[in-house]
Amino acid sequence: MISHLSIVYITLNAEAYLEESLLAAKQLTTNILIIDSGSTDKTLTICDELSIKTRHKDWLGFAAQKQYAIDQASHDWVLFLDADEVLTVKAINEIHALFQTTLTATAYSLPRENWFQDKWIQHGSWSPDKVTRLIHRTQGKMKPVLVHECWETTGKIIALKGAIKHYSYSSYSELMIKADKYSSLGAQQLFINKKTCSQWSPLTHGFASFIRLFLLKRGYKDGIEGAAIAYTTAMASFMKYAKLQELYRQQNSHQE
Repeated sequence: MISHLSIVYITLNAEAYLEESLLAAKQLTTNILIIDSGSTDKTLTICDELSIKTRHKDWLGFAAQKQYAIDQASHDWVLFLDADEVLTVKAINEIHALFQTTLTATAYSLPRENWFQDKWIQHGSWSPDKVTRLIHRTQGKMKPVLVHECWETTGKIIALKGAIKHYSYSSYSELMIKADKYSSLGAQQLFINKKTCSQWSPLTHGFASFIRLFLLKRGYKDGIEGAAIAYTTAMASFMKYAKLQELYRQQNSHQE
């Protein structure tokens, strides 16, 4: 066990892969904290059965909720994970070996294997995927954005080789639902950033996204799953800019 490492999660109705994720995490440390925002499924029961400490916090948004979890950790070295992410044996062994040496970076990234419909998606927008998750919390912060939050640091980041398995979507329906949700958050972020948007922006961004992901990044090699991912990502891009136009129209109508 690594005595000076904390692992934190944020959860809301996250029962699907949580037990598998926690059992893997417990091979690194027992210092694990769950910040839950009101689960009504078996999330808290799973934590109780595995003797995992939980704490309630009303939802603050992805970045702020993760920053809160990191701030509540017992140690400065923190590994933060999502409940649908599972450390591989290689990642566990590599992190164990890392903490037996002198740590020379302020953060470490891990490759992420994104799985959908029992298939590892190896092309398109889902691969390669590298996420910075093992961090020294005094040397950075979560980027304060509404969606696609990440750890920001001015220090050195070293890439590890051991992967995280990521089971983000359980069905095609969930793929569509999350595309709609993330397009709304993305539009709000662009609006906050005062991003300009032309009449044709939704169409050009959506079309370019599909061509880039399905053809240029070879999403077609992942079969029907790759096509679905490219299509929904392109749709989300289209809707993000369409919703941005909508926000500007609403702003202008209120000013009249």
